[in-house]
Amino acid sequence: MVLATLGVALGSGATPAEAAGLANVAAGLEVEKVGVVPVTREEIAARLGEHGLVLGSKVVERPKAAALARRLREAGRRIVFTNGCFDVLHAGHVRYLAFAREQGDVLVVGVNGDDSVRRLKGGGRPVGPGAERAEVLSALAAVDHVVVFHEDDPLALIREVEPDVLVKGEDWREKGVVGREVVEARGGKVVLAPLLEGRSTTATIQRMRSTAGSPVPPPAGTGRGGARP
Repeated sequence: MVLATLGVALGSGATPAEAAGLANVAAGLEVEKVGVVPVTREEIAARLGEHGLVLGSKVVERPKAAALARRLREAGRRIVFTNGCFDVLHAGHVRYLAFAREQGDVLVVGVNGDDSVRRLKGGGRPVGPGAERAEVLSALAAVDHVVVFHEDDPLALIREVEPDVLVKGEDWREKGVVGREVVEARGGKVVLAPLLEGRSTTATIQRMRSTAGSPVPPPAGTGRGGARP
C-alpha cells in the first residue's frame, strides 16, 4: 500500500514529502483492515480531516509554479492552463473550469492579483481579495493548482508553466488569446470554451447593487407583520 500510494502521488505531481505523508496515512488505514482490501481516496481524505492534516495546498506560490510544472511534465501529465480574475464565482465559472479540466490531466489556474484586477476592472474591484479568490477556486474539484499573478496578463506565467493546452472563453476569439504563440510553439494547442449565457461577474455585481436597500420580504408562512398568524 505504501509503494502504491507513493507511485500514485508522485505520478500526480506531489512532492516526495507529500507523497510520503499520503503513503503513511494509506498504510495506517490498510493495517486496520482484515485481508487484502483496497483503500479509497475518500477514506484517505476522511482520515486527513479527522486529524486536521493538509498535505500540500492547491494554492501554489508564484516562484514555485515553474518547478511544479516541471514535475508534472516529468510525470507525463498533460497540463491545462487558464486564467482570470474569478471575482464573485458563479455557475459560468464552474462550468468553464470543468470544461478546461476535461482537456488534460492537470488544470492550473492563474488568478489576477488585486492590483491587476483594479487596473483591468476599475475602482471597487475586486470584491474579494486575491488570497480568498484563490482559496475558493482551490475548493473546486476541477481545479488542481492555483497561482496568483500580478501582471495585467498571464503571458509571463504561461511561459513559466509551459502548458500543453491553453483554455480561454470563446469571447476571446476576436480579441486574441494571450500566450497562444508560446503554447503553439511547443506543440500545444489553444481551446476556446463555450460560455454560459447571461452569466458574468459584472452582471452579478450590478444585480447585487440594484437590489441593495430593497425591503426584505418576510419569511414564508408569516403574516404582514412578520409574526406567524
